[in-house]
Amino acid sequence: VPDFNCKVVTAEGVVLERTMTADSVDAVYSILKERKEQLLSVKKKGMSLNLGKFFEQQKKVKPKEMSIFTNQLKVMLRSGIPIIKCLDTLERQASSERFKEVVIDMHKSVIGGQSLSQAMGNHPNVFSNLYIHMVKAGEATGQIDNVLEQLEIFTEIEITTNAKVKSALRYPMIVLSVISVAGYLAVTKIVPSFAQLFSGFGGELPFLTVLLLTVSDFLVKYGMYLIGGLAASIYGIKAYIKTPGGAYQWDALKLKIPIMKGIIVTSSMARFSLIMKTLVVSGVQIIDALEIAKNTIGNLVYEKEIGEAKQKIIGGVSISKALESEHIPDI
Repeated sequence: VPDFNCKVVTAEGVVLERTMTADSVDAVYSILKERKEQLLSVKKKGMSLNLGKFFEQQKKVKPKEMSIFTNQLKVMLRSGIPIIKCLDTLERQASSERFKEVVIDMHKSVIGGQSLSQAMGNHPNVFSNLYIHMVKAGEATGQIDNVLEQLEIFTEIEITTNAKVKSALRYPMIVLSVISVAGYLAVTKIVPSFAQLFSGFGGELPFLTVLLLTVSDFLVKYGMYLIGGLAASIYGIKAYIKTPGGAYQWDALKLKIPIMKGIIVTSSMARFSLIMKTLVVSGVQIIDALEIAKNTIGNLVYEKEIGEAKQKIIGGVSISKALESEHIPDI
């Protein structure tokens, strides 16, 4: 059974360091919880365990789960419950083990002296830049509960908007897939059968039929190579899109495709407007709000244009004039 060097806070609020013998870190945490003590850090003898880094590597929680967390924290704070007690309660009510681990780490960070926004900042894969900055603004103005209410509204609108966008794109994708499969089957199966039937009559086949047969023959002989090449191309495109230049070009291309343009412009502008409203109402200055909105709008073209607008506003240009651009509608 391994030994662990632990730094804990006792029930009396005293910080102590001690060595504990247990099967795992979870076992250490359970023992301390029974003693009503809080674990600040733990290190297995001969091996370092960076729990914060481990939690950061976790995937983002579901938006609905984040909305529930925000609502519960808001209600408890408005009821006058101390933040440490709130986190202790939320830790026990977490709907998933992944989110529970994050709340546990936040709880320890706050006990260790960090603010709520700092504790959230330790988990950038869970709490967005927008979320952290708004909570920080709420801490500065003493209105964390009001900020959480704005964040709850924002999250619910985001959930609804994303669902509508996915729904709008789902039908065209299904239709395109069905047409592609039907076209492939027609060219490789149906057309050759009709061609054999017409050939039996001894007549000359029409040009279009000959063309389709040529395509059919090509697909039958080289179809697997074509699929392999297509898969390799898709992989290469995805890899390129992950680069800064590729990501920008992809976002720019989406704004030129008729079907996608309307959806992206509407959703991006709705998100931008909602972010700005939420931040300004929460006490964040316009320049800071633009910087946060720029980094959370989700499209690099808009990020570039909003960044340029921010610099113009700093230079004395009005907000409406600064935001005039090719992709931002008139304000």
